[in-house]
Amino acid sequence: MAVSTISGSTSSTSTASTSSSASSVTGLDYSALVAAAVAAKEARADTIDSEISDNESKISAYEDFQGLLNTLATAAEALSNPVDSSSTNLFSERTAFLSGGSSTVSASDMLGVSVDDGTATGTHTIVIKQLATAEKLGSSTQSNQTGALNLSGTFTLGLADGSTATISVASTDSLKDVAAAINKQSDNTNISASIIQVSDSAYELVLTATDTGKAIEFSNDSSGILTSLGVTSSDGSYADELTAAQGSEIEVDGIDIQRSSNVISDVLSGVTLDLYSSDYDSSTGTGSTITMELTANLSAIKSGISTFVTAYNAVRNFISTQQATGTDGGPASSAVLFADSQVRSISTALQNALNLTDGTYSISSLGLSFNSDNTLAIDSTTLDSALSDNLDDLETLLGFNYSTSSTELSMLRSPDSTDSLNFNLDITMNADGSIASAGVGGDTSLFTISGTRIIGKDGTAYAGMTLVYLGSQSETVSVSTSSGLADLIYNTSDTAGDKDTGTLQNLIDNLTDYDTTLTSNAADIRSQAEAYGTQLATYYAQLEAQAQTAATLLKTLKAYSDASNSSSS
Repeated sequence: MAVSTISGSTSSTSTASTSSSASSVTGLDYSALVAAAVAAKEARADTIDSEISDNESKISAYEDFQGLLNTLATAAEALSNPVDSSSTNLFSERTAFLSGGSSTVSASDMLGVSVDDGTATGTHTIVIKQLATAEKLGSSTQSNQTGALNLSGTFTLGLADGSTATISVASTDSLKDVAAAINKQSDNTNISASIIQVSDSAYELVLTATDTGKAIEFSNDSSGILTSLGVTSSDGSYADELTAAQGSEIEVDGIDIQRSSNVISDVLSGVTLDLYSSDYDSSTGTGSTITMELTANLSAIKSGISTFVTAYNAVRNFISTQQATGTDGGPASSAVLFADSQVRSISTALQNALNLTDGTYSISSLGLSFNSDNTLAIDSTTLDSALSDNLDDLETLLGFNYSTSSTELSMLRSPDSTDSLNFNLDITMNADGSIASAGVGGDTSLFTISGTRIIGKDGTAYAGMTLVYLGSQSETVSVSTSSGLADLIYNTSDTAGDKDTGTLQNLIDNLTDYDTTLTSNAADIRSQAEAYGTQLATYYAQLEAQAQTAATLLKTLKAYSDASNSSSS
């Protein structure tokens, strides 16, 4: 603390400035003395500031590492065959390849296909015999679309097997008003109305069903409005059917299928067919055959492996930076986390996972290899061949795998541990068909029961595991699990990088809390140093005042002495 002026008073009210040695009776620079004393007291706070700065650099590095690990976890999880259906699973993605069609119309112009994840792969043949159409009805022509029709009454309309609505017509209503009244009820009837201008003085009302394959139906037209408009004949039949309502018809693997729509999703499980066009000749019974091959989405898997490699290499480069040394053999200036145990542990776990092999397949089977800096490289030719020829084996190498001896038992969530499990699950049922207990080796304390779910308890080897049993009888089911290399990398990355409970987050939180304490300690030290400086300045001011009083007294005594000597002489 700098002190520019210090003054004090004594009983004789003498004062003295201590701003410099020139104005001080003693010749001492009190300000410099105070400043030096305060600086000595604050030295510990400066050391703390340096420690806080180092911690902030570590926190920033941990956060960077955390982000890289989260990216890697996401990429690895997509290849890990996750049990959780909410997670992306590239191995369950499906795509459809179409071939066939005609010489003039390609298969993709005749048929569109979307496939749900997990759909059974295979090949199917499809012939589109007939497209579904929506019914259209026309009226007789009217000379004016805005003039009064002089018709009044009500009629009811709707599609077959659908809801209906009553349309009211007043004598002053025009053709345009009737169309508007019909459209006002289109959400209920699924029928829309439009007006076609045939010529300068000829307008026609057109009714269109918004659903294919369903006929437009009328009733309660006691005033004959529809007949007067020329929509129906006197016997109630259509007067002018522009397009007949018909359903679609296809042949799938030799089986005839009829539906009311051109969008068919209930023939092959997980497959939606969109019918676009048909070249089928009903007179000859011939039409183009489309071959549809449902396969795993290999391009998505390949892209996923590339994303994984990029994410892994980013993590590896970060770790290498933290392990770098300078020219003096010590940590490089960029190695903020040099010799950090957590970084070292994560690095080892990732490396061990990538070295996983099942005795036949390893990362080299995927066309992956290590560069000299331990980053990964991809051989696309080898990867393409592996995906085409050994997809199931590669899925086993990469992902989480489980099997049960009962079709009634399935896994809803995988265990937290990546250790392989092989056990016999004894399931006991109550008389009402509910699950009474589940255990291994007679120990039923390992699981809790919630409806049809069997949940592994925390603290056991089965923690995190959720099984679903839909059987009605007591039985013993063999269960086995194992983790592939992508699953291992996901667990390592997620355990460390999770921003809520991950190990890096714990380090970040601890350092943040510690910095808060250090900041408070530094503030206390500086506050105490400032108070000490104020106290010391007051003390020096009092010393100076006393020195000034003594100097004044000495000067007075000297004057008396000089006067006395002068008078005696």
